[in-house]
Amino acid sequence: MPEEHSNIKIFYETDSYLIAEKPPGIPVHATKDSKRENFTDRLQKQLSLEYIRTVNRLDLDTSGLVFFCKNPDKNKEADIIVKASEKIYLCVCSGIVEEKHFTETCYIKDGNKKVRKVFSGGDKAITEFITLKNEKKEGYSVLLAKLHTGRRHQIRFHLSEKGHPILGDIVYGISAEKKRTPHAKRSLLHALGISFQSEEGKQERIFCPPPSDFQKFMSGIVLDSSVFSRFSIK
Repeated sequence: MPEEHSNIKIFYETDSYLIAEKPPGIPVHATKDSKRENFTDRLQKQLSLEYIRTVNRLDLDTSGLVFFCKNPDKNKEADIIVKASEKIYLCVCSGIVEEKHFTETCYIKDGNKKVRKVFSGGDKAITEFITLKNEKKEGYSVLLAKLHTGRRHQIRFHLSEKGHPILGDIVYGISAEKKRTPHAKRSLLHALGISFQSEEGKQERIFCPPPSDFQKFMSGIVLDSSVFSRFSIK
């Protein structure tokens, strides 16, 4: 069970590493607006940590698990752990996704506010998806996504390119969603789980239940740490 520190849930902690749940709407790092609070500073202050570094990043609207390093001598090891880890996301997208299990692959390149597809000079982006639910009456689908590469906006871009942008995504979403599609106040993307090998060689599987704004889309869906075994590509 996660521990709570002033509403921040800690799902994993050792002398060197920490995994905490980021709420939506707060940046992971400091921004150009020096007065704006960020999650890393909040966590460092509330836990009275002398040092903390973010190892993986989440977008502003994305909620869920963030991996931190608490020991500056372990930064290299932390990067290796996270790079080799399995990362699972939950998302709600617009429209009906017919495939039950599929993989999206393309080359993308960073732009100013968004990424774009390229045919040369970009980075390969691979995401594996599993469809959990289609709600035909209201026009949305609930998916699991597993990252096989760690590109910026990768999941959001792949679903947008497929014609099923994540609900609430103002960057990659469609300009006028059908009125029957439920309204989302933020991009409905959640870092659900991370599986990695600890320093002691133990395989850790950390699962973070989706927040309350996902609940109206989750009827009939039960999720736990078994989500890792649903994916075929290793």
